[in-house]
Amino acid sequence: MDVTQFTPAERSPERGPVLLLGGDQTQAYRLQLALETLRALLAHEPEAELLVTGRLVVPIEPLVERLGLAGRVHVVGEYAQRDAPAVFRRAHLLLHTKVNDPCPTLVVEAMATGLPVVYPASGGTPELVGEEAGVGVPHDDSFDQDAPPSPEAMADAVRRVLADLPRYAAAARTRAVERFA
Repeated sequence: MDVTQFTPAERSPERGPVLLLGGDQTQAYRLQLALETLRALLAHEPEAELLVTGRLVVPIEPLVERLGLAGRVHVVGEYAQRDAPAVFRRAHLLLHTKVNDPCPTLVVEAMATGLPVVYPASGGTPELVGEEAGVGVPHDDSFDQDAPPSPEAMADAVRRVLADLPRYAAAARTRAVERFA
């Protein structure tokens, strides 16, 4: 990981909080969980927004409309690796919704840019994030089917991180530099 390229933003985004759903959304449940998490979060964070990156395998507009999220979801789409740090700097935290992700580089890149991570506590992600750089959400951990946490549990984890964002952000950056540079 090039921690000289993946650096924190000089200033946090002024609006928000802004959650980033990074990577490709080639598994429909990932996008659905992120959108439902945003909806659950709005009760406590009425200005929350979601950035969605990558390829989409399902149309996003009907989901956004059905969930009442118009104006709160911004599709970034695909981007080049060289543009990744700038994309990460537009957010306050990474909402990583993939279960049993073996070793997501996306998570390490986000942490290097100072983004704490909220994620399903399975696969290799807990080892990458540790206890201090984000919050893992327990769920039924099965390799037979994807069984992500509930959107409400994910939203609660987002709220925990937002309540202590400077500490989580600093810990994410430190962990990335010390372990993955």
